[in-house]
Amino acid sequence: MADSLDKQVEQLLQEGKSKQSIYTQLEKPDNRAKLIFFLNNKSLLPRRKKNMWINLILAAALLVMTLKRLLAISITGNFDFYLFFDFIVPTINFYILREILRFQRTGYQFLAVLTGLALFHQENRVFPDLFINLGLIALAVFLYYRMFPKEELLTLKT
Repeated sequence: MADSLDKQVEQLLQEGKSKQSIYTQLEKPDNRAKLIFFLNNKSLLPRRKKNMWINLILAAALLVMTLKRLLAISITGNFDFYLFFDFIVPTINFYILREILRFQRTGYQFLAVLTGLALFHQENRVFPDLFINLGLIALAVFLYYRMFPKEELLTLKT
């Protein structure tokens, strides 16, 4: 069975090919939009290597915040109907963590937007969490603009 389009794009990026050459190699009339999405959603290998440590710091900070949230849920010990809703934020955080560790564009976007929205909640504005959340937003935006320059985005030509 052939690899999915996402896996093919990732494999060719790992080989060091440019996004435009991957587009010309894999482009078919029925997969253009999907291929452009996958290519725009992934960063190039040299940028991944260049920003690896900053990305790992961002991922570690997000993991610490997520584990802190899970610890707070377990300490309360309330096993009721609302327990399901308590796990929504950690689940989303683990998804974003996965996307960031795979250098996906949507991971940085989601992290910046959702962490910004989280600041509306009172418990995220206490002393250590406020600075960590602001740091998460700053690093996510910094890496987003550094790893996905606008000049490199592919567009669908009709």
